[in-house]
Amino acid sequence: MSDEFKRKLEAYEKGELAEAELDEFEKELDKLETYQEFLHEADEQRGTKTDAAHDKRQKKILRRGKWKARIQTALVALSLFIVFTILSGIFTAFYYSWGKPDRVDLYRNIIDHTLTVTNPYGYLGRTSTSTKAYFGLEATRNLNKMVGHDQIIVGEMKVNFLFSLMAVPEEQKYGRVSQDWPAFTYPGAGPRGMADWAQLEELPEGTVISAYVSFSELLETNEVLDAFEGKNMDLLWLAVDTGIELNERTEGIIFEPIGFPSFPIWHDDDFIVTERKEEASGWFGGSIVTESASSPGYEGGDQSVLQQQFMKTLAFLEQYERKANNLVFDRLRLAERIEYLDENGFQHYGAVITGPTKELLQLRDEAWVSELEVDEVAFWNWEGR
Repeated sequence: MSDEFKRKLEAYEKGELAEAELDEFEKELDKLETYQEFLHEADEQRGTKTDAAHDKRQKKILRRGKWKARIQTALVALSLFIVFTILSGIFTAFYYSWGKPDRVDLYRNIIDHTLTVTNPYGYLGRTSTSTKAYFGLEATRNLNKMVGHDQIIVGEMKVNFLFSLMAVPEEQKYGRVSQDWPAFTYPGAGPRGMADWAQLEELPEGTVISAYVSFSELLETNEVLDAFEGKNMDLLWLAVDTGIELNERTEGIIFEPIGFPSFPIWHDDDFIVTERKEEASGWFGGSIVTESASSPGYEGGDQSVLQQQFMKTLAFLEQYERKANNLVFDRLRLAERIEYLDENGFQHYGAVITGPTKELLQLRDEAWVSELEVDEVAFWNWEGR
């Protein structure tokens, strides 16, 4: 701003400008005011654009921050999941390998021994196990039957564990499975009307069968063994009278027998170690132990060994009866059965056998046989004796 303009502005404010100068100065002030308005509008426009650009940058920064936070959260969650999976796998392996015998062997024995004493074919095959992620264990085994001299697979059982909690077994049946579920008839209960003698007559000679044989009276263990001695058939399993088979609910028809096979039920602690080798392994003083073991000596037909090992199996299962009950349809009530056998000894109301069809048909003439129910039929696979 020049000195002359300042002088005129002061004179204008005091009213000292002459008429000619006043008109000229007012025109100059109008120009200045217009210029100032233009500058003000230009500043406002620049300010609006600046604010919009600023807001846009802020939103972009916020959006980028949100995605970065999401990615970081996802990576942290994934890392925690991986760490948890690894730690759970280590803990699972440690949990099921703890103890002597370890939990894997214990649960396997519970399954195998339960099936051996409750299923006439339960001694066939062994349970295999594998640990699963997140504290689980899966036990599987084939369900087999003996027909003649061949084992046939009729299904598969799978049992899952979560820590020590045992789930209800899952069974898948396939292959050759009887439409009718065979059963035993308790002596004195009267004929069940399900005997299959006529079916045996119609079956061709070149076939073999497995069958449930019910006795006309209770027999001692040695009497059952002697009754089948010398016959061209195999005694597979003996059903044991434990004092609860004959009741009003079953009316002497026994679909859920309990018994033992025609050979001893050996347990892990029965086996005799014949060779033991220990080799150093790893950097931390570890070792690998390998052992060879054999079962105790047994002379065929020794009923005392059969009965002793059966009682040992019941005593073992009594400790884990809740788990064993999951494998059967009804409660086992092992304490009652053990007490009854201790007081009354062993008697049998039936057995499961296999052999050539026409050989089993001859049992119809035996006074000690009341009924026979066919379980499975197969083509000839019998090795002569």
